Amino acid sequence: MVPTTPAISPHVAGGLTVLFTIIYIAPFYLSPTLRSNSIANRNTPSVIQARIRAVVWSCVTSVVITVCVLSFKGHVAPREVLHLLGVYPVSIIDTAKSFLLVAILFAGPLFERAVVEGEWRSWGAVTVKETVYDDLIGWRNLVVGPVSEELVFRSLAISLFILAQTSARRITFTSPLIFGVAHVHHLHETINSSRRPGASYLSTALTPSVILPGLIRSVFQFLYTSLFGFIAAFIYLRTSSLIACILAHSFCNWMGLPRFWGRVGQEVGEEILDQSHSPDGNVADALRAGTDDQQLSIIWTIAYYIILFSGAIAFWKLRWSLTHSDSALTEF
Repeated sequence: MVPTTPAISPHVAGGLTVLFTIIYIAPFYLSPTLRSNSIANRNTPSVIQARIRAVVWSCVTSVVITVCVLSFKGHVAPREVLHLLGVYPVSIIDTAKSFLLVAILFAGPLFERAVVEGEWRSWGAVTVKETVYDDLIGWRNLVVGPVSEELVFRSLAISLFILAQTSARRITFTSPLIFGVAHVHHLHETINSSRRPGASYLSTALTPSVILPGLIRSVFQFLYTSLFGFIAAFIYLRTSSLIACILAHSFCNWMGLPRFWGRVGQEVGEEILDQSHSPDGNVADALRAGTDDQQLSIIWTIAYYIILFSGAIAFWKLRWSLTHSDSALTEF
């Protein structure tokens, strides 16, 4: 059982989470094989493979630290450690309900992709294999990113905050901010990859065409990933299911950013969102600039926005019932 008195302070829990973030991100800059530059960016196969190996070791290190803190500092029993880490017990029902809740939130985008764009015809085992197993970027975005990030920023971080007896609401709305801040480092990668031969880092950083889009992208990523973090933290606290958070994360990466303006069937805006929501992700094409002369009937667009907002309302109304679980880590 978790001790009745806090074994660590919330500041220590937060400090360890920051440490895990540094352990996760630092190798991307300390090792030449992991860095993005004008020649090899984060989507280069060799860089992806090197970063995946680094992420695995980072996760192992963070898991060892967390288990030691829970076991030796908190005197938490092994079975309860597994419960805090969200790996035991495993409930298929809780996982399915949590996934359904997130799918309801994305009802509008699902309607656009499946019905309007007709993608449902290509959904199957072959597509999954081609998108995930045969594609390094897909493997990173849909498997490695969700698994590693939910492990570090949900499983490990939240278990430490619970050991510190932090309130559920505070965990839900503060721990994901570290997850969001972790994406600010993309600004550095944007600057570094935009450097021309012979140009200094500072001169590149002061170039408006580089720094302004980079700042906008970083702020947007922080807001969007923090919002997702709120949802994932809520699900984790309510279900103690790491797999539920991983599936929700992977699903959101696959869906991309929902459309909030424009007509369905058209691409609008700029490349803003990091599709993987991760420190090791790529810039998504969720909001791409484009011009498509063939417009679908306005009825499709009206239907999309009705479904989009209905899904958001349904998500809000069902958030408690679809995350109710006997394995909950804490009460709100």
